[in-house]
Amino acid sequence: CERREPSGGSTSMALRIHGKFQGDPTIETDKKERGLETMNEKALDAEWKRIQQKTFTRWCNEHLKKANFFIRDLSTDLTDGTNLIALLEMLSDKKVGRYNKRPKNYPQSLENVSIAVRFIQKEGVRLVNIGGEDIAQGNIKLILGMIWTLILHYQISVALGGEGKSGPPPKQALLTWLQGMLKDRKKIKNLTKDWNDGTVIAALVDAIAPGLMPDWNELDPENAVENATRAMKLAEDWLGVPMVLAPGDMCNPHVDELSMMTYLSQFPEAKLKDGAPLNRPTDALACSARGPGLEPTGVKQSRSAPFTVFTPRKNQGQLAVKCSTATGASVPVRVGEKAADGSYACSYEPSELGEHTVSITYNKCDIPRSPFLVVVEPISDAGRCRAWGPGVDGGGLVEQKPAKFNVKTKGAGEGELTYRVTGPDGAELGPDATKLAQDMAGQYAGSYVPNQAGAHTVTLLWADQHIPGSPFEVTIAPTPPDAKKVRAVGAGVESQDLVVGQAAPFQVIAQGAGRGELEVEVRGRGGNIACQVGGDNGDGTFDCEYVPQDEGDIFVKVRWSQVMIPRSPFRVSAQPPVDASKCEASGPGVEPLGLRVNQAAPFKVTTKGAGPGKLDVDVRNPQGGKVPYDTHATRDGSAVTYTPVFPGQYRVAVTFDGDHIPNSPFDVGVADPSRVRITGPGISDNQPLKVGEPVHYAVDTSEAGPGDLQASHQWGNKAEQPCDVDSSSPDTHALEFTPDRAGQEKINLTYGGFPVPTGPFSVNVLDPSKVKVHGRGVEPGLITGQPAPFVVDCREAGDAPISVRIEGPGSKPKLDTTTDRDRSQRCIYYPKEPGTYEVHVNFADEPIPNSPILVEVAPCTDSGKVVVSGPGVEPTGLVSSSATHFDIDTRMAGEGDLDISVTGPERSHVPVNVVDNKDNTFRCHYEPRLGGDHAVVVKFAGKHAPKSPFAVKVKWATDPSKVKVWGDDLDSGVAGIESVFHIDDTEAGDGELDVVIDGPKEAKMKMEKNPDGTKTVRYTPPVEGDYLVHVKFNNEEVPESPFKAEVDAATDAKRVRAYGPGLRPEGVRVGDHGSFKIDAQGAGRGNLEVKVDAPKPRSTNIQVVPSSDGPHITDAAYNPTAVGTYKVNVLYAGDHIYDSPFTVGVNDPTKCKISGPGVGNNTLARVGKPVEYVLDATQAGPGAIKAAAKDPRGAQVNLDVEPVPKSNGKYKLSFVPDDAGTYTVTATHSGHAIPQVPFALGSVDPTKVKVSGAGLDGGPVNEMLPIDVDATEAGPGGLNLGLEGPGQATADVVDNKDGTFRINFTPSTAGEYRFNMKFADEDVPGSPFCIPVRNVKNAKVSGLDRAPYFVGEEISATVDTRKAGPPDTPVVARVKSPSGGDFEPDVHMPQKGYSKVKFTPEEPGTYELNLALLGEDLEDMPAKLDVCDPSRCRINTGGLECACVGEPVYFTVDTGDAGPGDLLVTAKEAGNKKLPINVTPVADEPGRYEVEFVPTKAGDVEVPVLFSGRAVPDAPLVVPVADPSKCSAQGPGLAPRGLKAHRQTFFDVSAVGAGVGEVEVHGLHGVLVD
Repeated sequence: CERREPSGGSTSMALRIHGKFQGDPTIETDKKERGLETMNEKALDAEWKRIQQKTFTRWCNEHLKKANFFIRDLSTDLTDGTNLIALLEMLSDKKVGRYNKRPKNYPQSLENVSIAVRFIQKEGVRLVNIGGEDIAQGNIKLILGMIWTLILHYQISVALGGEGKSGPPPKQALLTWLQGMLKDRKKIKNLTKDWNDGTVIAALVDAIAPGLMPDWNELDPENAVENATRAMKLAEDWLGVPMVLAPGDMCNPHVDELSMMTYLSQFPEAKLKDGAPLNRPTDALACSARGPGLEPTGVKQSRSAPFTVFTPRKNQGQLAVKCSTATGASVPVRVGEKAADGSYACSYEPSELGEHTVSITYNKCDIPRSPFLVVVEPISDAGRCRAWGPGVDGGGLVEQKPAKFNVKTKGAGEGELTYRVTGPDGAELGPDATKLAQDMAGQYAGSYVPNQAGAHTVTLLWADQHIPGSPFEVTIAPTPPDAKKVRAVGAGVESQDLVVGQAAPFQVIAQGAGRGELEVEVRGRGGNIACQVGGDNGDGTFDCEYVPQDEGDIFVKVRWSQVMIPRSPFRVSAQPPVDASKCEASGPGVEPLGLRVNQAAPFKVTTKGAGPGKLDVDVRNPQGGKVPYDTHATRDGSAVTYTPVFPGQYRVAVTFDGDHIPNSPFDVGVADPSRVRITGPGISDNQPLKVGEPVHYAVDTSEAGPGDLQASHQWGNKAEQPCDVDSSSPDTHALEFTPDRAGQEKINLTYGGFPVPTGPFSVNVLDPSKVKVHGRGVEPGLITGQPAPFVVDCREAGDAPISVRIEGPGSKPKLDTTTDRDRSQRCIYYPKEPGTYEVHVNFADEPIPNSPILVEVAPCTDSGKVVVSGPGVEPTGLVSSSATHFDIDTRMAGEGDLDISVTGPERSHVPVNVVDNKDNTFRCHYEPRLGGDHAVVVKFAGKHAPKSPFAVKVKWATDPSKVKVWGDDLDSGVAGIESVFHIDDTEAGDGELDVVIDGPKEAKMKMEKNPDGTKTVRYTPPVEGDYLVHVKFNNEEVPESPFKAEVDAATDAKRVRAYGPGLRPEGVRVGDHGSFKIDAQGAGRGNLEVKVDAPKPRSTNIQVVPSSDGPHITDAAYNPTAVGTYKVNVLYAGDHIYDSPFTVGVNDPTKCKISGPGVGNNTLARVGKPVEYVLDATQAGPGAIKAAAKDPRGAQVNLDVEPVPKSNGKYKLSFVPDDAGTYTVTATHSGHAIPQVPFALGSVDPTKVKVSGAGLDGGPVNEMLPIDVDATEAGPGGLNLGLEGPGQATADVVDNKDGTFRINFTPSTAGEYRFNMKFADEDVPGSPFCIPVRNVKNAKVSGLDRAPYFVGEEISATVDTRKAGPPDTPVVARVKSPSGGDFEPDVHMPQKGYSKVKFTPEEPGTYELNLALLGEDLEDMPAKLDVCDPSRCRINTGGLECACVGEPVYFTVDTGDAGPGDLLVTAKEAGNKKLPINVTPVADEPGRYEVEFVPTKAGDVEVPVLFSGRAVPDAPLVVPVADPSKCSAQGPGLAPRGLKAHRQTFFDVSAVGAGVGEVEVHGLHGVLVD
C-alpha cells in the first residue's frame, strides 16, 4: 500500500490484486519505477555505496566470466567501452557490431562507449541523464545508475514477468513474490531490515526447495552472518543463485534495496539441481491449513466448521487431524480424500460452547501454527437481548396511541426478532397495528397501537426464545373524551350544493378523541331534520346521513360527550333537485348537417331551471376519439365550441349532473367538400360531349362525410340548370344532364351546402350536325384532271379537330387544306381518274352526318364500260396444259387501245391469241402450261377493265413423278434430334400425299404446309438405327421413295458428368492432388478436352488418362501451386459438359492469421459483451470460414462470421459469451484448421463477484474490519482495489486459494472510506463501497449546559462529529421520558459534520438523552436533563383572605407534579421592605413545602413564588394585612348608659391606618348590628 496525501487531508490507498486466483495476490501502488531515481548525495553515505558498488561489480563479473572478462573497479574498467560492450553482448545474446577492441586514446574509448550507449537505447532501455562522456570519464554515480538500469531490464523484469508489461513496479512485484513464497514461514514488509538476521533467506531457500534447509525455523537470529552464509551457499550450489551479494552485506543494517533486489531477483528463476541434499523427515513444515474452522472467532455451535489442509502434492505422508473441547472431550473431524493439488477438505461440527483446540500433524509432526485455538460461539442467545421503553415497561400508555419500545440484540448471535401483543380479550393485535424495524446493527424499534383499554401482554422472542422480561405485562388506560380531536367531514357538513330529497352523508371521525357519546342535531328552514347516526365502525368513525327537506341553509350540530366539536354547528345549503330535462342545446354544433371540417362548430346549452348540476360535454369524432372543445359560462348556461378536423358522423353528448339533456347525444354530420370526387366524360378523360346525348357522372362522397349533394350545369353566362341527382347509394351519387348547345359547359357542385373547392368543372360540348360542307368539290359534274374545292364550316359545331380524307379510284388524289380564323377549313383535291370519290370529314375524330360524301368524276374515255367474260377469266376450273378462252366487249367504252396479257406462276408469260370480231368485241385464247395462280390483265385506253386483273387458279394435272423430296436429314440423323426434309407436290396435280416412317422404334412425325404450297416433314428418331421414309402421292411411291436414313446416337455434352474433390468450389489446398472423374456414358461420340485457367501462369499441370472404372470414365487431375480462383473447363465434342466450367477456389489455410482476445495475449472477455476477432485470409485464397467455441460447460457456440467490407479476404468473427470461465475457440478455412487455433479465452463476469462481511458496515477506529470477496463464479479475471479515506489505514489481503479473499481493513482515522473494487477493470456490484469508521471519543456535544429546562420549551444540542465519523452521517438520538416512554427527537444536519438534536418535553421530570454514532454511544451518554413545569405547582392558602400584624401567615406550595427544580419564596411589605420568611419541606410529602412569615404593618404584602426561576400559577400572592390596634370608635351608641330600647342610636368607627378589612359590630348576646 502506498499512502497519498491529497488536498483536504484525506488519505488514499490503491491496491490491485491480479492473477487467476490460483497463485498469490499481488498488491501494487500507482507509482511506477522508471529507472534509478536521482539519489541525494547527502544520503549516499559510504557504507551502502560500498555495498552497492561491490554487488553490482559481482553481478557484472558473473555474466562476464563466460566471455573471459573481469572487472575490478566499475569506475575505471568500463571507461574504454570494451568491458561494457562484452557485458552487453552477454546480457542481450546479440552482437553490438564493429568497435575498437584495443582503444589507445580517449576518443577511441569514447567512441566505444558511445556505441555501447546507442546499443542500450536500441534495446529499449531508457538511460536517464547518462551519456558516453559520463562513463568514459568514470562517473561512478552515473555508472551505478546505468548498471542498475541493465539489472532491471535484463534480470528483474525478465524474472518477474517481462519488460514493459503493465503491472506493479519491480520492487513491489519482487516483494509480493517473496511474500507469497514465505507466507507460511515468515512475514516480511521490506527488502532490507527484515533480512538482516539471515533467517528469512534461509526460509526462502527451504521454501523454494523444501528440505534443502529444513531447520530454518530453528536458527538463532544472533548468528546472522552464519545463517546467511549457509543459506546463500546452499542457494548457489543447488539452486544456481550466484552470491553476487556478500552474506555480511545482507546482514549489514545499512544494506541498500538495489543490492538486495539484485540478489533476490535471481530466485524466481531458481531451479533445484539433481542430487541436492534434501532432508525431509516429515515434510510437515511444507504443510499449511486455513479456513473458517481454524479462525479464532466465527465458529458457531452445531454448525459445520470447514477448513483445508495443504500438503506436498507428490509426497505420500500421513495426515492426522484432531479437535477437542476445553474439557478434553473429542470432537469428530471429517477428513476428505487427498485432492490432485495435495489438499484435504476437512470439517467438524462443535456441539459445545467455548474454547476448542484443532491439532493437525503430518507424519506425526505439527504443521505450522498447529494447534489452532478456536472459540465456539452460540448461534443465538436470547438472554443477551434487552428491551426497554413504555411499550414494555408500561406507564402513560393510552388506547389508540402508539406504544413504543426498543430491543437491543447485539451479542445475541444469529436469530430473528418476533413479537406479538395480546389484548385483555385474548385477541392478538393485527399486523396493521404492530410495527418492528431494525434501525441499526443489533437494535430494533417497535411499536403497537392498542385498540382497547386494559391489561396487555407483549411477547418478545429472539430465535423463538423469550428475551429477559418477556412476556411483558402493561396496562392501557382509556382515552378521555376530547371533543377538540373530533372531526366531521363529508357533503352533509361541507357542501353548499346539497339537493333537496337526496341523502347528505357525512362521517364523524373520533379517532384519538377518547371514549365519548356522539350527538347530532340537524335543523333546516322547516324545522328539525331527522339524521341517522350509525355506530362506531370499529376504527373510531361514525357514518351519518340526513335528507334535506327544503332548499336554503341547514345547520348541523355535532357534540362529543355533550361538547361541541370544532366548527360545529356546520352551515350547509340545499338546492332544488337537478332536472336535466330542463336543459336545451342549440346551434350549428348540434345540428345534423351543415358543418364542414376545420370550421368552428358552436352551440349553446341553456340550463336555466335545471338545478345545480354539473354540465359535461363529450365530443367524439368518427373514429371514436375525443375532440377538444372550449366552453365558457353565459348568463343562462354555457357556450361550447369545437372544431372538427375529420369528415364523418360526430357524436356530441351533453349531460347535466350525469344525465343526458333532451335529444342528447346529438349526431352531427361533418362534411369535407375537398374530398368529393367526380368522374365522367370530359372531366376524367378530357373527351368532348355531344349535344342531345345524355351525360352521366359519378360523384364519390365516401371520404367527404355526410351531406347533401347539389349539382347544376351552365353554358356561358346563361342561367344555371339543375342536374338530375340520384343519391340512392349513400357514398356514390349519379348525375345526369343533356347538353343542348355546343361550347364550354360548367358543372357546379355543392356538398353539405358548401361548394366543392375543385369545381366548377368545365367540359367541351360538340354538335357534329352543325358541321356544314359545301363547294364544287362535293357537288356533281366533276371530271378528271380538274381541281375540286370545298369548305368545311364548323363554327356552330363547337371546338374540336377536323380531319378530311379523299378516297377514289386508283391512287389517292392530292388534297390541300387551310384553316380560317373561324375554324372553317378550306379544302381542294385533284381527281385524276374517273369514278366515284369519297369525301370523308371527321369532327372530333368521328364522321360528321352524311360522311362520306360521294362524288362522281367522269373520265374522257370510260374503261369501266368494257365487259370481260368467259371461262378463261373464271377463278377456278382450269387445268394445266388445257386450252381456254374469254371474250371482251368495248362497244360502250368509247375510243381506246386494248391491252391483254396472261401471267403464270413466277411471273411466267403465257401466250394469248386474240381474235378481233370486227364489232368492237374480241375472243382471246391461251393454254396454261403450269399449275398455280395466273393473272389475266385487260386494259382499255390504258386503264383496267372492270375486275381486271382477273385472278385465275390453274390446277396441275395429276402426276406422282412430279413430286420432289429433298433434305439433309433424308439419309442420316441423330437419335433424339429432330430430322427435317421437304416435299414439293405443287406440280403433281390433284392427289393425296402420304408419308410413313418405319424404324426400330416409332418416331413421331409432323407435316407442315408452307405458304408456297410445299410441305415440311419433321420427325425425331427416338433411338439409333435405320429408318425408311415412304413418300406416296395418290398411293404411289414418288421418285426414289422409300428413303433410307441411318440414325446415329446423339452427341450431347450436357450428358457428361464430372465429379471429385478437385472440382469442389472450396476445399482444394495448394499442393493437393486436384483429381476428379469424367463420365461420358450416353453422351454419344466426341473428343474430351480438359483445360484449367489458373491465376498464375504455369501454376498447374493437367493429367487426363482413361480410368479403370469403366470405358466411359476418364481420370483427370491437376496440381495447383498458387492460391486463387481456378476455372476447370471440361469440353466434349467442343462443348462444355454439364456445369462446366467449374470454379474452384484453391486455398492455403496456413496463410490465415487471426487476431483478437486470447490469441497470443491474456485479454479477457466480458460475459454478455460481444467478442470480436479478425481473421485475415487475404493470402489464403477463397474458402468458407467457420468458427466455434466450447463454453466452460463443454457446449459448442458457433461464432458469427461476416466479411469485412472492402477488405478482400478479411472476416470478422464474433460471439457473446454467456458464462464465466474458459472458452476454447477454433476456426477453419475450407474445413481445415488455421494456425494459432485452438486457443483459450478467459471470460469474466464482474457482476458475479460477491462482496460481504461485517467490515462493509464499518466500525470503530483501530479495529480490524473483515471484508470477504467471493469471485468463484466470476471467471479468471483480476481484482483491483482502490482505497480512499480521511487518514491512514491498512488493508491486508488474504488469499483463501479457492477464489475467495479476506480483506482485513484496519482504519486509524474516523470518517468515510471508499473501497473502489474492480474485477477485470469493471466495477463489481456495489462498488464503490462506502465504509463508515467512527471514533466516538472525538465527538463533541454542546448546548446541554443551559439548565433549567421547561415543559413546552425546545431543548437542543449540537454534536460535532467532524473527527468522529463520516461528515454526512448524523447521530442517532433516543430520548427516554420521565414516564418511561421512548421516542426519537428531531435530528438534522445544518452542515456537514454537525448534527442538531432537538425536542420539546411534554412532561416534567428527568429525561435521558442518548446520542450514538454508527451504533456506538457517545461518551457520557445518556445525558440526564431535568425538565420542570412551574405551571403544575399549586399554592394552597387555606382560605387566607387577610392577615393581622404580628400574627404568623401560613400557606403551602406543592411542586410534586412540577418536576425537579428549586423553589424560591420571598415577601415584601409596603415600601419594599423584605420580611423574613421560612420555607420548610413537609415530611413524607415530597415536593410540598410550608411557607411562614409575620407581617409587621398594615398594608398589602406581596409574596412572589418562583420555581426554577419562573412564577408559579397564582403568584405573586398579595396578602392584605390589617392592624386592629389602629381602629377607634366613638359616639352616643357607645355610651355606657342612657340608651333607649327601640330607639335608633349611632356611633363612628375610625379604621384609618388599620389596613384593609371589614368592620363587624355585634350587640348583646351576639346580635349583629347594621
